[in-house]
Amino acid sequence: MAAPVIQFKRGVIANLPGLRAGEPGFTTDSYDLYVGIDSTTSNNQFVGSQRFWDVGSATAGSGVKLVEGTDNGTNAITIKSPDSLGADATYVMPASGSQDQFLKITNVSGTTHTLGYAAIPSGSFTLAADSGSNDTFTTGNTLTFTGGEGIDTTVGDDAITIAAEDATETNKGIASFDGTDFTVTSGDVTVNAERIQDIAGAMFSSNTETLITATYQDADGTIDLVVDNDLANYDNSTSEFITAASSSTLTNKTFDANGSGNSLSNVEVADLAAAAVVLESEGIGSNDNDTSLPTSAAVKDFVDTSIAAVDLTVSTAGDSGTGSVATSQTLTVSGTSNEVETSASGQSITIGLPNTVNITTQLDVPTVEATNLKARDGTAAITISDSTGAVALSQNLTVAGNLIVNGSTTQVNTSQTTIEDQLLELGMVDGSAPGSDLNKDIGVIFNYYTSSAKKAAVFWDDSTSRIVVAAEVSESTGVLTNSSAGALEVGSLYVNDCAGNTQVINCSGTTRALENISIDGGSF
Repeated sequence: MAAPVIQFKRGVIANLPGLRAGEPGFTTDSYDLYVGIDSTTSNNQFVGSQRFWDVGSATAGSGVKLVEGTDNGTNAITIKSPDSLGADATYVMPASGSQDQFLKITNVSGTTHTLGYAAIPSGSFTLAADSGSNDTFTTGNTLTFTGGEGIDTTVGDDAITIAAEDATETNKGIASFDGTDFTVTSGDVTVNAERIQDIAGAMFSSNTETLITATYQDADGTIDLVVDNDLANYDNSTSEFITAASSSTLTNKTFDANGSGNSLSNVEVADLAAAAVVLESEGIGSNDNDTSLPTSAAVKDFVDTSIAAVDLTVSTAGDSGTGSVATSQTLTVSGTSNEVETSASGQSITIGLPNTVNITTQLDVPTVEATNLKARDGTAAITISDSTGAVALSQNLTVAGNLIVNGSTTQVNTSQTTIEDQLLELGMVDGSAPGSDLNKDIGVIFNYYTSSAKKAAVFWDDSTSRIVVAAEVSESTGVLTNSSAGALEVGSLYVNDCAGNTQVINCSGTTRALENISIDGGSF
């Protein structure tokens, strides 16, 4: 069995509430564990916190933290064990000390180390440089740092700063290079090619050219020279160029548009020779030749006349009888009274059933005066109304095909209904899934009586997107209102959610148990 998970109430320490007696609470920012005493914030009992220790591992020693005086302990001093110890060790701290003393081990007895305070001893050390002789410096004397040419020294705040001066024309020092003009790598200074290109490009950009455009391409460091291709900008006094704006007339010129890649477009024709065009008044029929083109009016006139002279005949056939109809006639589609009706409007003919369909039962009996007759099989009673002639059969009705009922209510007055379908689909619209939100609830309603007529239901609540079990509901325009929630009785419970499809309640013997459950105390 998968074990349940129990989660304490949790949140940041600033929101820690007064916990009830015995109620645990964990602060997620300071890692503190509290237990409530009497539901007041001031009486929450502090149990422990990771703020006060570093947990060790197989390769790292643990430590004790001395945290700062704030609640969350962001900063701390850690007294840490070595990562590896050969044996247990005890360090005994001294009671107090004086200024400028340090801690030292004053006594070792077995695994016990006694610490005490001691003064810093005096001493000396040797000073050496790249040039000059060495010198001995004694603790307590003053050590002076003197800067040479281009070097400054500064003493302050227990620190000695040695810095180079900025270089000038007369003083050595540190010089900086403009990154636009120079590149410096490991002390090697080079002039940037881009800077040289920009200077050369500026010479072309500021120059004046005639009928030539010079453009400096900074991306690749090249200069593009383009000659003006507008012939109108050139002196045309000694020769003639034909440009887009020219109004010259071409005479005795041949245009070959049939070659590969050649075409003519936007060509306007001022006029054509009369012999090459057939007009409407001349008629296409009287100008049957391969040397002239007809106008659109002439073509339309010819086609209208030809179609008007055609009278086609189409044969028709039905379940019984045949016929024909010509284009000069009218085709009539007729229905049977009270069974099939037709209507025509524009180019559409509609064939359908009337609002009230009469089903006629033909009896193989002579005309008699009676109100109750037997059918020829001798079993089905037939009732004939004296005033309307309506026929009611008490036989079984079998529909071999699909039964579609288009109405607002289907009422079945039987004591038992048997359905062989494995799946029942509710909420369909005209046989298909809905294409938009109908804002309707979908389910099954159960009618029962307790002191008064009531309705129970199991339904999909469209407004909340969940299944509802209701002991009592009311309905209005397809929307159910849950007046009283219903109980659900099950032998075991499975839930299929973010954690997968698992059992959450089971029972063994007389013990009921939770499975795959996290008991979450919430947050604060």
